[in-house]
Amino acid sequence: MSGRLPPRRDSVKASRLSTQLQKRRDAARQRQRDARRDLTDHARSLAFGAEDSGSEAGATRAVGDQDAMHRSSSNPQELALEHPGTSSTEAWLDVAQMGRESHHERSPRHRRSSSAPGKWSRESVARFSESQFMLPEWMVDVPPDLGHAWFATPRPKGQRVLVISSRGCTVSRLKNGRVLHRFPSALPGGSQRTKHGKAEDSFCILDCVFHQEDGVYYVMDCMAWNGMSMYDCTAEMRLSWLYSKLGDPETAECEAATGTGPNNRYRFAVPPTHNCDASGLRAAYGSPVPFRRDGIQFLAKDGNYELGVTPLAVMWKDPNTSDFFLDENPDGSDTQRVVLSLQSATGDVVTGDPTPIALARLPAQFLESAGRAAESAPAGGDSIGRDGTWRGNGGLRDGLLLRFAVGKGGLQIQDGLPVAADLVYEGIANQRRGGADTMTKILFQYYARREPITIEEIGMAVETQAREAAMAASSGSSASSVSIARSSQSFSGIPNGLFDF
Repeated sequence: MSGRLPPRRDSVKASRLSTQLQKRRDAARQRQRDARRDLTDHARSLAFGAEDSGSEAGATRAVGDQDAMHRSSSNPQELALEHPGTSSTEAWLDVAQMGRESHHERSPRHRRSSSAPGKWSRESVARFSESQFMLPEWMVDVPPDLGHAWFATPRPKGQRVLVISSRGCTVSRLKNGRVLHRFPSALPGGSQRTKHGKAEDSFCILDCVFHQEDGVYYVMDCMAWNGMSMYDCTAEMRLSWLYSKLGDPETAECEAATGTGPNNRYRFAVPPTHNCDASGLRAAYGSPVPFRRDGIQFLAKDGNYELGVTPLAVMWKDPNTSDFFLDENPDGSDTQRVVLSLQSATGDVVTGDPTPIALARLPAQFLESAGRAAESAPAGGDSIGRDGTWRGNGGLRDGLLLRFAVGKGGLQIQDGLPVAADLVYEGIANQRRGGADTMTKILFQYYARREPITIEEIGMAVETQAREAAMAASSGSSASSVSIARSSQSFSGIPNGLFDF
């Protein structure tokens, strides 16, 4: 398949893709209902300087063991469909339990860590990674319940960070674990003079975007507030809580939303969140906001805060809502580039999904050449520089991130999933970028260069869902799934011309 006309034009294949992605969302909801999570220890390790480094290392091993289990399938595409994968949140559960057991074995009472939130060891920073965040998939279909079961939030342009306040200090960490800012804040536990400032159990963990133009931290989600873990609360509850604490500056309960001062160096705000009906989608897309947009984030109302990639959060962009609709290239071209992970035993290069999908296999001659170079090189020569560059001895290790350009042959799609790609090897990628590209990101960028999902399509689907839901309510029948339909008309919920920038 050439890939010049994306398979999404084929309504049958589009329907298959939508069905498969909906199965992933349903499976994520079922895992969420079945899981008995207790991430209190995990939250405390973030808030108080990762005092149990053994637990963090165990978490890394647990995630690695899961990936190895998934990779053992001879048909990863079928496995991705039948078993959408275990979320990385679940990998932390056994770790938290091990941490509690080992902690109680060491001492019958809690032993206070001497490390403040900004004083982590280099090893703790290296283990931090973007797995501490909930990572959205990219919109390559419209969920059939988008119009009534999801929120739509304009995402501010800026750096995504984890803001942690405890013991009189506030720290914001980038996805690679490095500190962006260390400052006093009015968040609980955020400064020496703040209420509950130095209390042992007073801390906050917030998922934020730092908008550099106005120096504001826009809070996208809340994982802990004043020592209370909120990982297992639904998005509807978490966002309602955020608005009561940091929403309207005139009514916000926390002074961090009212302005800056000696005890609150940066202001905190909450972006407007809308029910994803026609009017809410219109507001998320075009209503005035005090920041520059970088796409729209869709969040399932009943979804918990999952660590790692989850289908219950979806990101969408177009040229009107983001300066980075297409991934930037150093040469200024629109060539799609992907970063994939190497499976050294087979030579396959795979996506960064919980169940990796192999897109190509490196030629045997290339692997043999790299293997000979590794054998002749001195031991212990491999390392990753501070800038994330690979300083290897010539060999290719398992999990090494490699960069490719997508050639003219494009992607080969089978039942809505990419099964192969025309890839041109360009070199070794930055090893601190967090991981390989996911399947939905690759598909989104692929369609964006050919036939992107438009706001009109999303709006039409939302309106169709609303009409079918109304008909089902009146007739007592269940509403059917809604797939994307091509049309040159804008959907009626948005006035004509609103999207014509």
